[in-house]
Amino acid sequence: MELTVSPAPHIHDNLTVSKCMYNVIIALLPAFAVSLYFFGIGAFIVTLSSILSC
Repeated sequence: MELTVSPAPHIHDNLTVSKCMYNVIIALLPAFAVSLYFFGIGAFIVTLSSILSC
């Protein structure tokens, strides 16, 4: 029995990992803005420390 591994048939775009991650960052910006509104500078400090530790 032979197993053939190939990409999913619905993927026809030249989407790279970096383009996908930029889309994720853009999608998270509204949530970040709302967290700043509700939680203030504490949310900014937590986010900044998470970014710097990565």
